[in-house]
Amino acid sequence: MARIGVLALIASLGTALALVASAPATHAAVSDAVRNACEKKANKVTPPLRAGEREAYITNCIADAATAQGKAKKKKY
Repeated sequence: MARIGVLALIASLGTALALVASAPATHAAVSDAVRNACEKKANKVTPPLRAGEREAYITNCIADAATAQGKAKKKKY
């Protein structure tokens, strides 16, 4: 029985590694200017963010900036 458990563990680890390897590297596609702007924004948030909250804030800011770049601006008439 222990042998089956070990084989199942190895198979599940292989699947997990394959999923991680196939995940897109979105952070690499973000320009340094966007990252720096989001970091400056995170520094100005009150009350000050803890480390995990700060990283989540920066990640959300980058995601918002990435989606906003693709949207067309409305024309003013």
